[in-house]
Amino acid sequence: MLMFEGIRIALGALRENKLRTFLTLLGNIVGTMSVIAVVSLIGGIDNYVKEKVAGEGSNVFTVERVNFFEAITDLDAFLDALARNKVIRLQDVEYLRDKIPSASYVGAAASTRDVIIYRDSSAEGISIRGRSEEYPMIDKADLFMGRHISRLEVQRSAAVAVIGWDVYQHLFQGRNPLSKKIKVGRRHFTVIGVVEDQGTLFGESRNRFLYIPINTFLKIYGSRTSLEVKVKAADITLLKQAVDEATMAMRIRHRLRPMEKNDFSIITSQNLISLWEKISTSIFNALIFIVSIALVVGGVVLMNVMLVSVTERTREVGLRKALGARKSNIIWQFIVEAVTLSLIGGIIGILIGFTIAAVISLVSPLPYIIAPWSIAAGLIVTFLIGLIFGTYPASKAANLDPVVALHHE
Repeated sequence: MLMFEGIRIALGALRENKLRTFLTLLGNIVGTMSVIAVVSLIGGIDNYVKEKVAGEGSNVFTVERVNFFEAITDLDAFLDALARNKVIRLQDVEYLRDKIPSASYVGAAASTRDVIIYRDSSAEGISIRGRSEEYPMIDKADLFMGRHISRLEVQRSAAVAVIGWDVYQHLFQGRNPLSKKIKVGRRHFTVIGVVEDQGTLFGESRNRFLYIPINTFLKIYGSRTSLEVKVKAADITLLKQAVDEATMAMRIRHRLRPMEKNDFSIITSQNLISLWEKISTSIFNALIFIVSIALVVGGVVLMNVMLVSVTERTREVGLRKALGARKSNIIWQFIVEAVTLSLIGGIIGILIGFTIAAVISLVSPLPYIIAPWSIAAGLIVTFLIGLIFGTYPASKAANLDPVVALHHE
């Protein structure tokens, strides 16, 4: 009964002192709302990133000259690698083909951006992807029409191209593009295929690209370009073994001594996931610090409001004690009231937080999820705030002298 009485008094205080109640709950609302909104968005993006990486092939890795993700995580290491690491050539790709028995495909890759022109239409900023003939099995490039680049066309540096969906729609507007001539940079290419729609990634189209033979790419954009070696393990369980084989082969190829660092980088899907996890963890940790301040401020405000409530109800407390109420009864009443107020702020914050996440997801490409643990965490934290900061006012009320309290005006 004392619990329901405390809840009734707390709800009555909400109705009677609306402005004071709003200020009391504001800290809890802001703190909980921030946590829920950010956790929902980060959780949604986390799932999205993992799904996309898995969709691209979790058994695919890349051997590159430098790891460009290090520019984010360790700039000094990135600059050191940029100055020290060797350029990867076609000869390195050919060498690796026979040195990674755990791989089903090993291919060469390079890319740049350029303008594509067809008659009076042009498309700017298109990703020009030079590839060896293995790319359909590595890049997941299913065809809408036509065919892929053949081994003979790669060897002969043929002027053929397979275009992405957006390029097809923009330049040909649904008309048959096969055997048509398009201009890439200063050279004309014959369209032999169209890759089907690959959708978007965080709102950005994944269809603005064009495949050409790797040898043709090097002739147009420079033979000194450092290549990427795309490797697809025969099975996900063989990924680590394939990475180890590629690492050993490259070290032998570059004649590195046992204690020397690798002068190349290997990027796996796990590297991408780990990078995102580091970023999201940093965001969350920073948020926890900021939210903690808001919650502490909210707790202090709650404590002050409860002290005001104790002062206003001094005669009531004295009357209760005079009628036989024990200290524990008074403490329990005020703590229940403080926890109720705090939980109400937490519930409002949770609802607003999910609403903000949903609105952001609606007007932007950022996905969100409703994480049950975040709801539980929000309620537990606000419960503890009410319990901790309601203890002192409750104790003060319980220690009032009933005679003095009854004479209080």
